[in-house]
Amino acid sequence: MDSESPQLTGWRRWLQRVIAVLAIVLAIAAVLPFWQVDHWWVRVLDFPRLQLGLAGLVLLLLLALLAARYRGRRFLLIGSTLAAASLFQLSHVLPYFAPMPKSVRDMGARCDGQTVTLLGLNVLMDNRDYARSLALIEAVDADIVLLTEMDAAWEGAMAPLDGRYPHRLGRALPNRYGMHLYSKLPFEGQLLARLQPNIPSIRAQMRLANGETFALHGVHPEPPHPGEDSGERDAELVLVGREVREDGGAAIVFGDLNDVAWSETSQLFLEVSGMSDPREGRRLMPTFHADYPFMRWPLDHLFASEHWALASMERLDDVGSDHFPVHFTLCLRHDPERRLVTPQADADTEAKANEQLGEGLEEARSGDGEN
Repeated sequence: MDSESPQLTGWRRWLQRVIAVLAIVLAIAAVLPFWQVDHWWVRVLDFPRLQLGLAGLVLLLLLALLAARYRGRRFLLIGSTLAAASLFQLSHVLPYFAPMPKSVRDMGARCDGQTVTLLGLNVLMDNRDYARSLALIEAVDADIVLLTEMDAAWEGAMAPLDGRYPHRLGRALPNRYGMHLYSKLPFEGQLLARLQPNIPSIRAQMRLANGETFALHGVHPEPPHPGEDSGERDAELVLVGREVREDGGAAIVFGDLNDVAWSETSQLFLEVSGMSDPREGRRLMPTFHADYPFMRWPLDHLFASEHWALASMERLDDVGSDHFPVHFTLCLRHDPERRLVTPQADADTEAKANEQLGEGLEEARSGDGEN
């Protein structure tokens, strides 16, 4: 072995210790979300799985460079820990890339039924660049527009949309949970406060030009953050999922769910509702945070029942919010009144849903995270 200075040897040993500590941290971060609790500091670890997985691979590469000089059991143990943690983290996001299977089929060359276009945007309540959002909405000209974080100022600024979208429903709030639905399609709908009086959601029965109808659910539950656990968010998604399955017809769930698609909560929602995620097998399409390219994850979602095929989906340009807008075009390929899922999910799914629902209702009753 070539000789090297004591300073260089000491630096290598210090770097090895740092990598060992980081390997332990990454391993804990990878498995901690298995702990089925609503604590915010556990649930937020669902979000950065891609970033943590890539960080682990970078550390593994650095360790390999060190191992070219020094080998031993310690390097093998650290390297195995990093490899396992990184691969486990990345396995969560792998289903959202081609060529993995698509859970929502492609529309094909043409739509044999009705097409529906949807635009969703969390406007960021403190963002006062109303003109950019208004220009985007008018340029996209979607059939349905769902805006979240709407306060009274945003509600007034969007008044020019009234002529383009004659059918509207919403509630302006100063707490970042205001929500407005703008539609070219007529609908019968209502604002709901499923768990907290100042966190609304929308349930609407949309009517297509041929008279067929489908259900649209607009949602924006609270995120897990210091002082606010995830129980109420998780419970709201269970309630929406059960409504979708109980109805059994064509449905779309749309909005800022404040959760990533691969979390236990989102996966349980898909099982409870019988819906699918059009990003699977296509691309991840992260929407938050617009200002930090290396710290982004998909928080804005569209989930569809088996009645729909996907024509297109895209993340649109930044309009001054911390979220990017999302734009979807769907094709209704089945009779919207036809039941394509069983009336109830399997027993194990229902047991998990009951547990999440109970915890969320208890959290709401205790006043945890009141607005």
